[in-house]
Amino acid sequence: MGMDMMRSMLFCAVLALWPVLEPGLARSQAVVSTGESFVQVTLLPGRAEPGGARMAGLVLDVKPGWKTYWRDPGAAGIPPQFDWSGSRNLGAVEVLWPRPSLFESFGLSTVGYSGRVVFPVRLVPEQPDQAMEIGLRLALGVCREICVLEEATVEMRIEPGAPEVEAALVAMAEAAVPRPGAEMGLTGATCRISGAGRKRRFDAVLDFAQTLQDPVVILEGPDLTWFTGVETTTESGTESGGRVHVGATLSLLDETIWINRSQIRMTVLAGDFAADIQGCTAPVG
Repeated sequence: MGMDMMRSMLFCAVLALWPVLEPGLARSQAVVSTGESFVQVTLLPGRAEPGGARMAGLVLDVKPGWKTYWRDPGAAGIPPQFDWSGSRNLGAVEVLWPRPSLFESFGLSTVGYSGRVVFPVRLVPEQPDQAMEIGLRLALGVCREICVLEEATVEMRIEPGAPEVEAALVAMAEAAVPRPGAEMGLTGATCRISGAGRKRRFDAVLDFAQTLQDPVVILEGPDLTWFTGVETTTESGTESGGRVHVGATLSLLDETIWINRSQIRMTVLAGDFAADIQGCTAPVG
């Protein structure tokens, strides 16, 4: 097992041992640190949507010099864990992920956020004519020279037809979420997984209607798999406009895991460009 995976598993093992969250906390509390919290958590009601839904905003204010992680943190780190089970009259919830940044943590490539990040959150009530009582338990890792495990409980009551609060800020966060590939000019996505055992080769070809400058591709797979050594090269002047080649090592904790191409997710970042590609097809021939 590689050192990067061992570190990731250590993070996850520590996460599993966190104590039960105390109810009623309004902001995050450090679990392992000098006693100081490095993230402040706020929930904004955002704007009303049809059917009594709200597009709310979950704000994380991370102290300067510290960072927290994206849904797939990379070679090491802990992705945020959202627990909405303490809510009432909440029929469905969807957390959207704004485009992340790439960092280096302990010599490993990681993906996450620094400063302020706003997660757009769509809240859908079971009964639209009744208030939603939001009870969120949030757990996340925050790193600098050391990594701190933090947790928070945020509570809010949102009445039907409640006035908008910071709707513009939430809208800005929505605009930062990578858009589906088809909306961003993706005309084709093929991929191949070759080899056997716990380490395999992954190759993909992504065709876009425009040429991308110095794209970065973040790869995600199913549980118990991870990608390392991701490399990208580009072509221009192809019939489709721009072509991105992606290559990486795909590692499996259990070599018997079956990986369907529909389980591969690729986020392509290039300047202001951000595309979310879910699934790929087999190459022809």
